[in-house]
Amino acid sequence: MSFLLTDDFSDSFEWHHKSFFVDMSFDNILRIFQMFQDDLIADHRKMTLAIQMLVINESELEFSDYDEIPKLFSMLMKRFLDIDVTKKSEDGKQTKTFDYEKDASLIYASFFAVYKIDLFEMQGKLHWKKFNALLSNLNDESPLKKVIGYRTMKIPSSKEASKEYISHIRKMKRIYSLEEEDTQIKVDEGFNTIAAILKGRAVTKNG
Repeated sequence: MSFLLTDDFSDSFEWHHKSFFVDMSFDNILRIFQMFQDDLIADHRKMTLAIQMLVINESELEFSDYDEIPKLFSMLMKRFLDIDVTKKSEDGKQTKTFDYEKDASLIYASFFAVYKIDLFEMQGKLHWKKFNALLSNLNDESPLKKVIGYRTMKIPSSKEASKEYISHIRKMKRIYSLEEEDTQIKVDEGFNTIAAILKGRAVTKNG
């Protein structure tokens, strides 16, 4: 997710001729992602909860009918998070190298080490786009980048390295491996389910 240095981060939108504002603090967005991987919450309910969590003056929202809820949800995801929930994510397109939840301590430590930013103190303050820009540009000596290095590193052959080094790399990969069902996969699955719901509603409506 990119942004321009001329962006004002007003994070507002119009709905039924009224202005509404969105909470784009990084911790709020991460909570939304956590909510989407919660199997105890019904998929149709997740759309409503996401709207409630994103829109600051959500109590003033008005809907002419139920179909407007997924419409608003889709718009918010696309416009503010650059996520098209009407399309299924393509598995295997790129390998996950980090996980917001599993690597939380590494992300915290990296921000503190590189930028002297305490993410706990920045909750409710640091914009999601700014958070991602800083996260993407951590230097190679940061704790998170070192772990990502182990995850993406190819295990050398016996001709390329000593047994001790190969053993060390295998150990690091094992320690820092991301489980098959990591957080981002669950989030993607949650959005995929909603995409199916929206598609089904469209088919029903058109049919």
